Amino acid sequence: MSLTAKAKYNAAIVILLAAAVLSGGCGGDKKEHAPDVSDINVDIKIHRFDQDLFALDPNNPEAGMQQLANKYPLLLPIFAVNIIHDVTNPDETPLEAVRGFLQAPSVRHLYDTVQQVYGDLRWLERDLTQMFKYYKYYFPEKPVPAVVTIISEFSNDAFTAGDSLCGIGLDMYLGENYPAYFDHENTAPAYIRRQFQKDYMQIRLAKALAQNLAGSASGERLLDQMLHNGKMLYIVDCLLPAVPDSMKMGYSREQMEGCYANEQNVWARLLEQNLLYSTDARKLRKLVSPSPNAPVIFQEAPGEIGNWIGWQIVEAYMKRHPKTTMQELLNFRDAQKFLEQSKYKPRRE
Repeated sequence: MSLTAKAKYNAAIVILLAAAVLSGGCGGDKKEHAPDVSDINVDIKIHRFDQDLFALDPNNPEAGMQQLANKYPLLLPIFAVNIIHDVTNPDETPLEAVRGFLQAPSVRHLYDTVQQVYGDLRWLERDLTQMFKYYKYYFPEKPVPAVVTIISEFSNDAFTAGDSLCGIGLDMYLGENYPAYFDHENTAPAYIRRQFQKDYMQIRLAKALAQNLAGSASGERLLDQMLHNGKMLYIVDCLLPAVPDSMKMGYSREQMEGCYANEQNVWARLLEQNLLYSTDARKLRKLVSPSPNAPVIFQEAPGEIGNWIGWQIVEAYMKRHPKTTMQELLNFRDAQKFLEQSKYKPRRE
């Protein structure tokens, strides 16, 4: 990026930030009126699998395993086999996995910490009740899934199991400076850790729900991936209309303002470098996957900026085709035709 371009980039951010301060809002968040969902009957009650699991006798967990299996018939096998299973011991049984998990001092300490921070989740039940009202509004044919909480020893922040179950790993939201996030062998970088806090719980769950709904991308080209991911971000936006766009993207406020200020420049770079139809994973990875930046666009551009552009294209399409249902949107898998029919035009500085 040239010094002149860099100066324009930074100046544009300053201008938008100033406008945001003067307006008293988060400049760049561009919400239409959210639908009225007050008449939709949803009442989320969180099932505390974490508490029920740790209520078992760690030295004799089999005594309560059947009761746990009866209460969580879908979750318990997933938890024991896919989440806490010792990968170095392929012959480990689910019972052995649960016993080893409960007996580990570090896991017990982690559970105690989570209970101190998240012993009461009534606030989350209220937030998720509102989110799932929007979910039923946009996906009326889908059941409202049961919501469970687990301790995953830092392996799961949010997940789904089909349409009937979703969950949150509470140990992934203990604050970005929680010491274990640094001690763990897979220490997360700062741009990821900033999402390890309370306010991101429903965002990460909404993303898991969107992934379950959207399935896989229609192809390996950047255009296929960015539109697929843009559709998921559009769904998250509809489920959480009051949440700032920066949080939905996992960006800082400054990064989000930079995206809006430079949307036209970002789109131009994608076209100039013929990236839209590229399948070169090395070039594309930082555009669609978590990363501190996306230097193939600009050094200052945040990672996943391709997904953000995809989101803007989806918004443009939905504004031109307002009667499109969510399921119709997800079923429209011809990325080239979708782009053409969106008539997307990036914002100018």
